[in-house]
Amino acid sequence: MPQPMSVTSLKLIQKCLSLVPVIVLGSGASAAYGFAGMPQLADHLVNHVVPDPKEQDRWLAFRTAIASGLDLENALHQVDLSSMLEQQVVQATRQLLLQQDISLMRRMQRGELALPLGVLLQFLSRTAKQKIKIVTTNYDRLAEYAADQVRLRLDNGYCGQYEKHFQGFSRFHAPQIELMKVHGSLDWFRSGDGAPVSLPDHAADACGMSPLMVTPGVRKYELTHQEPFRSMIAKADEAFANASAILCVGYGFHDNHIHLKLVERMRQGKTPILIATKRLSDSALQFIRSAPTSAVLGLEEYDQGTRIVYLNSEEIVEGASLWSLDALIQLVL
Repeated sequence: MPQPMSVTSLKLIQKCLSLVPVIVLGSGASAAYGFAGMPQLADHLVNHVVPDPKEQDRWLAFRTAIASGLDLENALHQVDLSSMLEQQVVQATRQLLLQQDISLMRRMQRGELALPLGVLLQFLSRTAKQKIKIVTTNYDRLAEYAADQVRLRLDNGYCGQYEKHFQGFSRFHAPQIELMKVHGSLDWFRSGDGAPVSLPDHAADACGMSPLMVTPGVRKYELTHQEPFRSMIAKADEAFANASAILCVGYGFHDNHIHLKLVERMRQGKTPILIATKRLSDSALQFIRSAPTSAVLGLEEYDQGTRIVYLNSEEIVEGASLWSLDALIQLVL
């Protein structure tokens, strides 16, 4: 017989979702739909980036770092890639993820998939008077697809019909969702005059535009001081500062900027923070264990059930995959 969840855990989960949390989407949120994680992306880069002969030594240093077992983010921090190599990394990253993104969209269009994130957004839209805030480090369009599937209006700072230009988030319209993609998107590019623009995939490829995607590396924080990233991060900061609750889905707590903002809210000890993921990273576990109160709770897969982790205790719920978004939503529907 499945082991039931404690009343304390159930109440905290329900409270977090009822407060219309700021939603943080990490790579784990997309992994369930076949998107590559960091290890798969590292293999793809090693096999598909062909450097200029003048760049061979730098690229060999990167490949050697990956072969030694260093993860992609640290390898890109360790090896100072030239702007040319960095652009090749961005192009190869987009090439891999775009195929997976289009595959997800086709499954949705064929009616093969209902996104749990869409169900959650629809639930929150019925109970919320304020806008739903989503912050993500992902390049894919899972959040956009989820909003479309349940017919909710979404603002990501771009305005237009076919060629969309970045104008910042609207103060005059009333979108139900604000999406802050702090590292860029598969459909964001730099136009010929340097301005951020969003185009359909085939149009951007035909124009040969450079993708607007921030990859891990020594220039990551330099790029995030440029538009549209500066505005995205400022808007995300505002969302975290005003959050009544925070829900992290598949987020590993590896991005320094978002992590620091979450630590600020966690240390105040009043904001419920719920972390749901297939496996809690060491950084996520440290975050939970360092909380001043039990308002922070982590859910991860454990055998055929779920492990729930608190400040100084944990429990096992057998026979329920509460770490997955679809099962989690059932607790409040």
